[in-house]
Amino acid sequence: FDVVFLEKNDNKDIIVQSNNSEVPVDSNSMLYKAAEILLKKIDKGLKIFIDKKIPIAAGLGGGSSNIATVLIGICKLFDYRIKRDELLEIASNFGMDVPFFIIRGTALTRGRGELVFPIQPIDPSTLILLINPGIKISTKWAYRMFDQLNYKETQKNINVEYFLKKSETIKQKEIYSLVHNSFHSVLTQKFPVIEKIKEDLNNYGSKAVAVSGSGATVFGIFEEQKTINKVYHDLKNNYPFVYKTHPVQASKINF
Repeated sequence: FDVVFLEKNDNKDIIVQSNNSEVPVDSNSMLYKAAEILLKKIDKGLKIFIDKKIPIAAGLGGGSSNIATVLIGICKLFDYRIKRDELLEIASNFGMDVPFFIIRGTALTRGRGELVFPIQPIDPSTLILLINPGIKISTKWAYRMFDQLNYKETQKNINVEYFLKKSETIKQKEIYSLVHNSFHSVLTQKFPVIEKIKEDLNNYGSKAVAVSGSGATVFGIFEEQKTINKVYHDLKNNYPFVYKTHPVQASKINF
């Protein structure tokens, strides 16, 4: 995970810094512009430091989650009261997944991703292996390729209302057949290694495998700790980025 540090700046300037030189920090960056909108409302300055750990352009939502964290952090740091819908509207201007990182938790998203509907959590929590082959993929490029290829596929039949109305926790086995990403077939045409990673995870008995976001990270879901430990041990030296992880409990944010 990335760590975001916020500090009040008495001269009302916005300063963004990071330990990773690839993170955009100038006034044209999305994070700077998002912070600027709120800070202008309250006439305050801010120093932001990003301790970057999540790979850049990996389809893991690192940049979007940082923007959401800064927006939430500004409200907390300056005790700024704002309606949730107003904050979500601001957030959606900087990425369709930024509103999700404000609401957080297990959720169904609609529209372009900016409409977020919380649903019951998955229990027991999933064990996930993340593998990235060291490829950076621009989200804009991925969507452009998807459109250019005029890619068609059979849509998954998902009973959306079932999950929205469900009052009990969602069981792992209820989601396995639903795990899918339309970018997979598009990306593998240019990056065959993505298909290779998927095959590796399937061969180790992953219950579900898919590309994360617009790639190039691939995730596999496992049920047993000993299994994911073995897969991690066997594959950790085969790819630049291999991590074991699991979902964390989403804390509630009051507005």
